[in-house]
Amino acid sequence: MSQRSVVSWTAMITAYAQHGQAEDALRLFDEMQIEGIEPNHYTFSGVVKACSSLAALEFGRHVHDLVIRTGFQSDVVVMNALVDMYAKCGCVGSARQVFDKMLEKNAVSWNTMIAGYCQKGDVGEALKLFWQISKPDIISWNVMIAGFAQNELEDEALRLFCQMREVGMKPDKFTFASVLRACAGLVALDHGKKIHAYIILTGFESDVSGITALVDMYAKCTSLDDASKLFNKMSKEAVDANSMMVGLCGQNWHTDGVMELEIQTLKSKVVSWNAMIAGYSQNGHGEEALKLFCQMQQENLELDHFTFGSVLRACSSLLTLESGKQVHAHIIKTGNEADVIVGSALVDMYAKCKVMVDACKAFEMLSNRDTITWTTIIVGCIQHGWNKAALQHIKKMVQGGMKPDQFTIASALNVCANLAALEQGKQFHAHFIVSGFESDDVLGSALVDMYSKCGSIVDAHMVADEMHSRNVVPQIAKVGGGTQHGLGDVVVRSALIDMYSKCGNIENAYKVFGKMHKRDVVSWTAMIAGLAQHGRGMEAIQLFQKMLSSGMKPNQITFVGVLSACSHGGLVDQGYYYFDCMGREYGIIPRAEHYSCMVDLLGRAGYLEEAANFIAKMPVEPDASVWGTLLGACMVHGNIVLGKHAAECLLELKQDASTYVILANIYAAEGQWADAAKVRNMMRERGIKKQPGCSWIEIKNKIHTFVAGDMAHLQSDKICAMLDSMVGRIKQAGCGPNTEFLLHDLE
Repeated sequence: MSQRSVVSWTAMITAYAQHGQAEDALRLFDEMQIEGIEPNHYTFSGVVKACSSLAALEFGRHVHDLVIRTGFQSDVVVMNALVDMYAKCGCVGSARQVFDKMLEKNAVSWNTMIAGYCQKGDVGEALKLFWQISKPDIISWNVMIAGFAQNELEDEALRLFCQMREVGMKPDKFTFASVLRACAGLVALDHGKKIHAYIILTGFESDVSGITALVDMYAKCTSLDDASKLFNKMSKEAVDANSMMVGLCGQNWHTDGVMELEIQTLKSKVVSWNAMIAGYSQNGHGEEALKLFCQMQQENLELDHFTFGSVLRACSSLLTLESGKQVHAHIIKTGNEADVIVGSALVDMYAKCKVMVDACKAFEMLSNRDTITWTTIIVGCIQHGWNKAALQHIKKMVQGGMKPDQFTIASALNVCANLAALEQGKQFHAHFIVSGFESDDVLGSALVDMYSKCGSIVDAHMVADEMHSRNVVPQIAKVGGGTQHGLGDVVVRSALIDMYSKCGNIENAYKVFGKMHKRDVVSWTAMIAGLAQHGRGMEAIQLFQKMLSSGMKPNQITFVGVLSACSHGGLVDQGYYYFDCMGREYGIIPRAEHYSCMVDLLGRAGYLEEAANFIAKMPVEPDASVWGTLLGACMVHGNIVLGKHAAECLLELKQDASTYVILANIYAAEGQWADAAKVRNMMRERGIKKQPGCSWIEIKNKIHTFVAGDMAHLQSDKICAMLDSMVGRIKQAGCGPNTEFLLHDLE
């Protein structure tokens, strides 16, 4: 164009802003100013919208100054755009200043400001503004209901929905989407079904977004049959409608209409498919999620980060490494590997499948990492015994300016407990006080556990007493909502039970448990596990029966304690019974730790062949803990053939010196010295050396390390004298050490 007017400049800027090319809109606005073209209110509206899209706060402030200098501060459209821009840039205070100075406000002004508060999480201030509107329109009601739902105040969302109906305001598809989200958050299936009936009554049952919200609600409320029926019905109707419209458009040669319809249909289908896959993944139906994922590919639907996140969670729950790798290949092909949601799911999948090397690679691929990503890799390291690596990740996270949340700090305390690193633990204790988490009862429990494992019982008691002195109430801002009293006391006492059990004082653990007026599944599980650890298997089973009689539903961890109790008590029949009833009566899918407990139970009882058959029939690949348990049992009972098989399977999973040592000891105990020598030669050829046993303890801020055969400690003489005295007293009591395998330890 030879001559470009303000109208042509504005048209281009607005077009760029509306079609996702915000940077081009800002560039064009700069060029417009250089050429000396004065912007009008439409120009300002378009460029401010571009600033909102990019969260370009400084550019937005510059535009705001221009608005004032050119006298457009009285234009309601421009001022609404500025309120929205400041809110989306996270500056709600600046948005409110603009809002308060507006000479004229319309419905958009009020709704934009309310939405800004909701996005920031300040729903209390949003609600104050909402009630100042003389006649809220449907958008006002929707914004406020959505604000409650998004900020996990689902009760308030449902309450406001009821008030909306009472004043005669008719809901639309956006209202229903928010209300269904609230029902999903509360897992309120009955409320959800009532909303579903109301949707049918008001004629919104054919709306794709509403049906997708219904699928999501039913899935999150664990009603997968209802979710599946809706999903299948929606898919069929979408295909029929699409075929009909494409036919009509095709007959009249409206190709643009055909393309637009296909794009909208595909987008709607992807959202609904994602909701269904997520539903299957979240409810333990990983196989169905994977099947649906394959169907998605067959229908050539676009896979996005939500799809990949959900299907990776399915792979994690099933521990199917091969499927996870195939999904990873698709992620690389579609360029989603750097997405933070996908990256976190990849790290979690590889960690759950016990391939920490690949988990670390996936983590390193991420340029942008959020708190969830860091916590995922930290927890993965802890679960695999990589405590020092976990500690390094925590330090890097803090050094990088990322603020840890309570789950990250709890993981850090767990690392310190595992390493008996008391001083480091105290530093994290100080850090979480500075971070404002001093009233967090979950972290308080982690502190009690950390201090007790580090041998600092006094500090553990101090934390527990401080928590108990507070009537801990979760600090969640609820508008008109209730509070949960007594939760802190249950958590603290459960932590004390765990602490006393791990410190060998099971009687005190029982006393704490007996004095609890309220008990949750954690309390019962901690006490059952404590009794099992102390060899009191029958008492643990009796306590489990009391738990069931009280109406408390056990979880996966409870059954680990119960099966461990059966193992320590030699209760083979009971162990089989409880293992079977996990899935039959409680719908709990056995995990690796449950199978390991069963192998341990059979191995301790001497049923080695039965244990091997049990492993052969496992629906998932046995991991190192399962084969290690069988190998240990073979060592005790002297089963060379089975022990060799278990060792070979274990060595395929990990090259560990202890496996070679145990296998050599089995051969040596049976007098097969030539085979024992072969194992020793194999270790030398492969460069595998057994590290000497090492332990340490921290006393008065000083760490004392003890290595097998090392006499370097300054008080070695006194320590050895005390050890001799203790051995003498043990022998006087009629007990003696089992040296059968110690004679054949390897260098």
